[in-house]
Order: sequence, then structure tokens, then C-alpha cells
Amino acid sequence: MNRRQRAIVYDPITAVEWDYAIERRELAAFGIDFVVPRDVEEARSALPDADVVIVSKALPNDDLALLQRCQGVLCYSVGMDGVDANFAAELGLRVHNVPDYCTEEVSDHAVALLLALQRNLVRIASATRSGDWEQAYGELHARPPRRISGQVAGVVGVGRIGSRVATKCAALGMTVVGFDPYAAMPAGVRPVDLATLLAESDAVLLCAALTAASGHLIDVSALGLMKKGSVLVNVARGGLVDEEALARALRSGQLRGAALDVRSVEPPDPSADPLAGIDSLILTPHMGATSIEARHDLHLRAVDAVLRILGGGGSGGRSEETP
Repeated sequence: MNRRQRAIVYDPITAVEWDYAIERRELAAFGIDFVVPRDVEEARSALPDADVVIVSKALPNDDLALLQRCQGVLCYSVGMDGVDANFAAELGLRVHNVPDYCTEEVSDHAVALLLALQRNLVRIASATRSGDWEQAYGELHARPPRRISGQVAGVVGVGRIGSRVATKCAALGMTVVGFDPYAAMPAGVRPVDLATLLAESDAVLLCAALTAASGHLIDVSALGLMKKGSVLVNVARGGLVDEEALARALRSGQLRGAALDVRSVEPPDPSADPLAGIDSLILTPHMGATSIEARHDLHLRAVDAVLRILGGGGSGGRSEETP
């Protein structure tokens, strides 16, 4: 009898409300065991027997090298920077992702952060909720809201998510410019080089992948090119931004504010965080991709990806349940 194929989750998401019932049920119908180890040590011991490895965060090269019969690695996300694709290729493995389950959520989050920055919403709302209207009005005068319509939005990385960010910014009355050396610009987005984008934009929105070439794309030089009083939004990867340089730009007033859903280290060490205590900064905990609907789609599309890796086709006759 042939051995059942196995999909191993290397670093399972452990949030209380998270489960893999959809993956277990759907893959079982194809004779595939979906294995969720209790911890990374248990996952490591299962790697040699895995036909597919699913990675939520990162799969170190030492563990990647343990794979003996694996047909592919699936990043349980849009980004694939948690796996060394070059090393995987040396082992004869392709790295896959789930590219389109959260396009609306991340683009919504980018625009929400932009609006919160330009309206100084977080600090004003916090003071008002506490009953300190005097402080709220102080915030209102210290950093008055800006009109969004008529501003220039610079979108860095104009793929699926960046294109939706551009569309939503345009719908708010913004002029949109874009920089992406790999993708064609969508209609209504004027293509420019990065230096021009930084110099012209009232708001720079990062939607690019993190690669060897894009690490610290926003560094001291880039921040110096940005229009004084502009804002920065990052919903992509924390490694795109030199956080120490960003801290200096915020404290000096070069930037009006920044909003980050992603950090270089997640979570950052509070004792060594260069961005700690900066009141013109909005931080959210890498939640841009999250919604009830997106989570449901992620489970289903992960099933499709596993089946494709193993040569079993796609969703075929499966019925999609509503979340």
C-alpha cells in the first residue's frame, strides 16, 4: 500500500481562535494528512517525511536541508521572504505562496492608516475617550488634520495590493504616482522613479516585496528626499525601512508622521526599539491581512496550493463554505 502524502506545518499559527479544520477536512478527501506539530522541534523531526511543508513565519536553511521527499514549500502568506528561495532551488524545491487572499484587507489597512495619520485621529480620539477634551484640542492644534483630496500618493510596489491602494487613493481625490521596476502601472497611475516619487508625494505607501535589493529601501537618503511634512505608511515588510533613520526623521519633523503595520523585528524589543515613544507614529501588530473573510479564504487557498504542489489540481468540485 502506498504511503499517504503528508503536509507538515513547520511553525503553526497558535492564536487561540486559529484552527486548521478546513485544511484537515479538504485534504483528507484527497488522501493527504495535514499534520500540525505541537512545536518546532516536533516539526523538525517530521520534515524528512514531508511531501509539502507549510511555513507561517520562517524555515531556516538548516531545517530546509532536512527535507528528503518534499515536492514544494508553501508560505502561508503573500510574502515569501521567510524561505531562502535560492537555497531551496539548489535542493530542487520551489517556494510557493498564497498571493491574493488578503488584497482588499491590506489595501484597506493602508488607506485607513493614511487617513488616521492625516487626521491625527489616534491621539485625538484617545484624549477624547479619556475625557480630556483640552488635550484633544491641544492635539488638534499641534498637528491639524490635512485634506486628503488634492494630495499626491506615492505607491512603492504596484502589484496586486499596491494597485488596489492606488485605486482607493484615487477615489479619495488623490493624484497617484507609482514606482515598481517589475510591474506595469495600472491605469491612472503615473510611473516615476523612486527619487521623483519621494520628492513629489505627500504620502508614501510601501507595498513592495522584501528582497535582497529592497532591504532598507527607505533609508537616510530616501527620507531626506521626502517632502517635508509628508507621511510614510508601510503595510509590506518591516525590512524595507531603516527604523533608526525613520526615528530621526520623525523626531526632527522632516516627516509629519508614519504608520507601520510591520516591523523589522516582530515584536520589537521594547528596550532597544528606536521608534519607542514617538507620538507622531501609529503602530499596528502586522494585522493588515486579517479579516474574517480573508482568514477563510487563506484556509481554502492553502488547500488549493497544496493540491497543486502535489499534482492534484485545484479546487475542482470542492464547495466553499461562507465564513
